[in-house]
Amino acid sequence: QLTAQAGMHILQKGGNAFDAAAAAALAGGVVEPTAHYTLGGEIALMLYDAKSQKVESIIGQGWTPKSATIDLYQKKWGEIPPGILSTTVPGVVSAVLTMLSRHGTMTFGEVAESAIKLASDGFPAYSLFARTVATPERQANLKSNSDSARVFLPNGEPPKVGDIFKQPELAQTLLLMQQAELNARASGADREKAIQAARDIFYKGDIAQRMVAAIQKLGGLHTYEDFSDYNSPFEVPISVNYRGYEVYTNQTWTQGISLLQALKILEGYDLSSLGHNSSKAIHLQVEALKLAFSDREQYAGDPNFIDVPFVGLLSEEYATLRRQLLNTEIAQADYPPGNPEKMAAVGQIRYTKRPNAPSGSLSESDGTTYLATADSKGNMVSATPSTFGGLAQGMVLGDTGIVINCRGSYFWLDPGNANSLQPRKRPRTTPCAFIVLKNGRPFMTLGTPGGDSQIQSNLQVLNNIVDFGLGVQEAISAPRFCGYSFPRSPWPHSWDPNRLALENRINGEVASELSAKEHNVQMIGPWGIVNGFTPIISNGDSFAGGADPRRDAVMLGW
Repeated sequence: QLTAQAGMHILQKGGNAFDAAAAAALAGGVVEPTAHYTLGGEIALMLYDAKSQKVESIIGQGWTPKSATIDLYQKKWGEIPPGILSTTVPGVVSAVLTMLSRHGTMTFGEVAESAIKLASDGFPAYSLFARTVATPERQANLKSNSDSARVFLPNGEPPKVGDIFKQPELAQTLLLMQQAELNARASGADREKAIQAARDIFYKGDIAQRMVAAIQKLGGLHTYEDFSDYNSPFEVPISVNYRGYEVYTNQTWTQGISLLQALKILEGYDLSSLGHNSSKAIHLQVEALKLAFSDREQYAGDPNFIDVPFVGLLSEEYATLRRQLLNTEIAQADYPPGNPEKMAAVGQIRYTKRPNAPSGSLSESDGTTYLATADSKGNMVSATPSTFGGLAQGMVLGDTGIVINCRGSYFWLDPGNANSLQPRKRPRTTPCAFIVLKNGRPFMTLGTPGGDSQIQSNLQVLNNIVDFGLGVQEAISAPRFCGYSFPRSPWPHSWDPNRLALENRINGEVASELSAKEHNVQMIGPWGIVNGFTPIISNGDSFAGGADPRRDAVMLGW
């Protein structure tokens, strides 16, 4: 609610969708640190600019230290350990200010107003926040770092529901950025250069120096240059046409391409005739996702380091070839990757598949939120901010108030994997964001938290709207499934062939039919696939939105 209110406050003051998204992202980084997101994390960011009538993507994932190599990690640790050794440079502040500078109308100080107030004056500890900090494991991690304990265990105790939780050191960090902007304006800088000054003190100034000192004290590898050299450029988004809808997402530093591939495979079937959440429809969706995820491991990684064959992967011809592998009657534990360069349905695996392994110490629920904004001019923002495992590892950086991420645990120590560890490489993150156009005009935003389940749930919500004709709230409230027949993104990349979780609002007959197709069906709670959608749909004249009952989601408008 507080995150959404920060964005709404900016819209009511006359800001546009980009100003509002920046305000919401900054405020969310203050009030959602438990299992969601902090300003030490990353962001998948997509936007539609009504003036240019273009969809744009901004790279919001941080990179590894310059000294991080597979050889180093193999020799010293034999794995990617959770904690400070899996940290990447915070990307969210850079990406949000890149968007604000290029497309916003307000200053950093104006959009940061709510975040500063929420950090300095505090906010009431809500149930999820209090409950999460109070868990014995989380308290133990926080107590292991005196800076974390000082912030999140005031007086040595976790906050109770209703207690006012303050973060004065985080407020001071934001105030230093605000002052840097004011100083630049006083020296004659225009709005964009002044915003750059606010960004620079975070990545190149006093704040950066203190963050790096704290990382190194905790045993991390980042240097000042790893921060000062970091940037969040614009990139050309990737897209496919699905039944007349143009679906756009970020390049392969996210997993968004997997949704695009699954859609193209499913386009060859008449889903609507099969019935919503029928066993036949679910089976096709699950198997199409398996095909897409097998290509994810082979081809999806930081495109600054690998040559990703985007044209082939997203082509009609390749989708047709891959579709021929899909067994419409029997679930397959695994599908091989294809070869889009040679237009072959089956290609040679370049990486070593890990056997099924027990889950690591970090849960995929340890991070990520979602926010979307739209304004009367037709601008839209779709963003998935996250801080994987930050508070779970108790890593507040010195006196900056910044909780740093563990996103580097998504890397592989296998040089054949597209997402292998390399110096200054961005891990392929699970957070991904989408903007959908219809007839060249913005139709909807799409995104959700949920780790590897994001692609699966995004697919279901989009299919619910496009193929099954559900309204936006119906589409996000409908029962969901989640499969596990692929390597999970966090280390140790465990997988569980043919396991398929169904929310138990899906009827038992459907579950039995899926079991007969050799899915390993697991019935879970009625709202057990805990994503959190807040999509916005536009018909050109007005907007409609929905809020996912599975999380503390809210949609505001007027």
